Amino acid sequence: MARDDDLLGILVAEVHRRTEAIIDGVEELAGSGRADPDRIEALRGEAHGLEGAAAVAGQSHLAELARAIELTLIDHRDQGTIEVELAALIVTAASALLEGSQAAAEGVGEPASVARSLAGLSR
Repeated sequence: MARDDDLLGILVAEVHRRTEAIIDGVEELAGSGRADPDRIEALRGEAHGLEGAAAVAGQSHLAELARAIELTLIDHRDQGTIEVELAALIVTAASALLEGSQAAAEGVGEPASVARSLAGLSR
């Protein structure tokens, strides 16, 4: 079994990689004005991967935030578009995931951005 420090290091790397894809994807979709349900599904998959990685690393609050991003993307998958305001919320939430994973790896308290983003995306 991997040590907690190892899991948290892996989590930071995964969050960094996947949040970059999510941020780039939602910004591109919001800026293009075109519908692309397949792209939203791919982004949903990235968010789902974040949820699993956070859960495995014992970071339930981060997993909850990743799930909120995933559910938001599911809600917009069929229409295939992301409005600019929603893209901003998702980008903020993805950035909060990165901040939260780095804080966990450093052994410091969870940044307030995690709770704010979760509240902003909660249904």
